[in-house]
Amino acid sequence: MTEWNDAEEHAERAHEFYELGRWEEAEAELRKAISLNPDQAEWHYNLGLTLEAAGRINEAIQEFEICTDLEPDNPQPLVNLGINLNRLEKYTVAIERLERAAKLAPDFEPAYCPQITAFTSLGRHEEAEEIFYMARLIKDECPSCFANLGESLLNRREIERAIWCFKEAARLDPRMPRIHARLAATYAIKGQFEQAYRLYLRDLREDPGNVDTLLDLGELFLSLNRLLEASEKFRRVLELEPTNVDAHFRLGQLAVRSHRFDVARVEFELVNKLSPGYPGVPRQIALIHLENDEIEPARRRLATVMQSFEEDEDDLAGLAELLVRAGMNRPACRVLELLVEQEPESAEAWHHLGTASFLAREYVNGITATRQALHLEPKHPRAIHNLILAYMESRRYMRALAAVRLAERRLGKDATVRRLAVRLRITIIRRAVWGFMFRSVKHTARKLRNQIIGSPKRRKRKHGPNSPYRRPTNV
Repeated sequence: MTEWNDAEEHAERAHEFYELGRWEEAEAELRKAISLNPDQAEWHYNLGLTLEAAGRINEAIQEFEICTDLEPDNPQPLVNLGINLNRLEKYTVAIERLERAAKLAPDFEPAYCPQITAFTSLGRHEEAEEIFYMARLIKDECPSCFANLGESLLNRREIERAIWCFKEAARLDPRMPRIHARLAATYAIKGQFEQAYRLYLRDLREDPGNVDTLLDLGELFLSLNRLLEASEKFRRVLELEPTNVDAHFRLGQLAVRSHRFDVARVEFELVNKLSPGYPGVPRQIALIHLENDEIEPARRRLATVMQSFEEDEDDLAGLAELLVRAGMNRPACRVLELLVEQEPESAEAWHHLGTASFLAREYVNGITATRQALHLEPKHPRAIHNLILAYMESRRYMRALAAVRLAERRLGKDATVRRLAVRLRITIIRRAVWGFMFRSVKHTARKLRNQIIGSPKRRKRKHGPNSPYRRPTNV
């Protein structure tokens, strides 16, 4: 009986420490209580909440699992499991736990809301929207459900519907963490930067030390080319979190844009040490090498990028440009082929594929890609110029003349077309003169040879009796 009372006292003190935000003391008291009575599911659940608040997600998951084993009919620990598995990006397992909770208590609305996040992260947006409507049947006004569906709609680029969902979430819970920042990001995508800026400031007034909002605001300043203000926000993030890799990476990008390549190299190498495999670092270091005319190191970095290259990588056009600058034209063609698969209606993507193919001496593929670019955008000047050059390089001069006439009709008085037309006509005339001279020299050499040693006698073919060439004898 004494041990039970001691355990209860430890649990009560743990609750007091938890309310004060003193996670270490709360954890210590709960572990003492559990050591005295390990079968108390509520204490394991409270320990899970404490570890979750301290940011120790894996340990929190273990405690919630123990709680579910002790109380298999309780849906709440399963919901906490789902939420934390979402944080670890284990979305499939999270959905399984949350569906178990929904089966145990079909009217328990918290079991549905985290499922929207999991389905959205897996790209299963129709299921996410279906879960949203199921949750609304139980609780019509759930701010988290509206916010989570807004993320799904934002991923699908349904901007207006996403804005409506975020506004509803903000109306229902104005103090929801980062709700105004999420709405601001949506306005930024829409191009309404002033509205986005005001919403970011509103979010920072409520939570001045929110690192994610500071990063988002810095990104907004980057897109507006307000580099000093962007740098100030990223440095503010580093004051709060000195090892924040996102802030160091963005400062490296700012240094590249300011042509301070030594500073940028230091930032990117620091990111590489803090977070090996951070996306975009090898590409940025390759860019620094190219800016310093260090071609071989740039090629080695880009070869590393291509080894881990994935089809859904962002900024395929930027990667292809780096590959072309490094003289890696065939890998650039591979990247651009993926880009035109993703954006088949982009004349610019087809034009870049054509250019890379020409540089790789793959004229047939380059001409095909360039003609597709001109089909999508008939007056694309650089594509027309490339088409004329490709025909000239592949010695298809009549096609090149036809392309020149097409360019003159579509582009009018274009200086580049005029230069190419003059160059083409000179090339045709030069080849004609050289051909005439070559034939004349060959004919003269043959006449001299005949005069000196006589014309060669043709050997008469002798046909044997069994030869297939023997003239038949009349019977």
